[in-house]
Amino acid sequence: MDENVRVEYRFSHLLDVDYASHPNMTTYEGKILIHSYDKFDNYDLDEVEIGTICLEMYDLNFEAGHTSLMEAFDKSSSSLAVGKAILDDTYSNVSDQIVELVGDSFNMNILLVNRLEIKEKYRAKGYGKYVLNSLDIYFKSTCAYVAFKSFPIGFEGIADDKKYDKAQERLNLFFARCGYKKIPQAAENNTDEEEFNEDIEYLQDDEINHIFIKNIAPK
Repeated sequence: MDENVRVEYRFSHLLDVDYASHPNMTTYEGKILIHSYDKFDNYDLDEVEIGTICLEMYDLNFEAGHTSLMEAFDKSSSSLAVGKAILDDTYSNVSDQIVELVGDSFNMNILLVNRLEIKEKYRAKGYGKYVLNSLDIYFKSTCAYVAFKSFPIGFEGIADDKKYDKAQERLNLFFARCGYKKIPQAAENNTDEEEFNEDIEYLQDDEINHIFIKNIAPK
């Protein structure tokens, strides 16, 4: 492990499950820090913040009578797309397609990478890959799968930009090099709209075709 890099996490969840909207989800927000000897960088501080990471852990073993796991995933369009891609028709377990793609585990909890951002001046130095790979070590005892919707930062709302396709391709190749597998389109569409919650706004197929997953459970 690179001693020059550190992620400082803080986590939160609502303990009062009678009123918690998502009692089966825990959020983690991390500051990515490195030691820096550049006085213009850190102004005599020991570390400088070079990026952030936001995670959501979904506990598939937690049962609450008033809220479902899929309702927990329905926090944002990104997390909803991931939930639709990896859960089975009951919205309570990982689908058979995902197990076939990346393997099974006795612990089926899911860690969703909601956002990983490295400041521009620190990119292309291996920090993003290092932080992403560190999840394999620090969350393998609590989660079986790490998943996310791949989308290049800086293109929110402007996916029709001519540079978007190349940026998306580079990002997908990066995740593949980190050991993640792209979920096939057939596995992403494992739900029937009519059987699903009518209040949920559905995404078009072309909006959910860059979802990746990795099994980090101990072998």
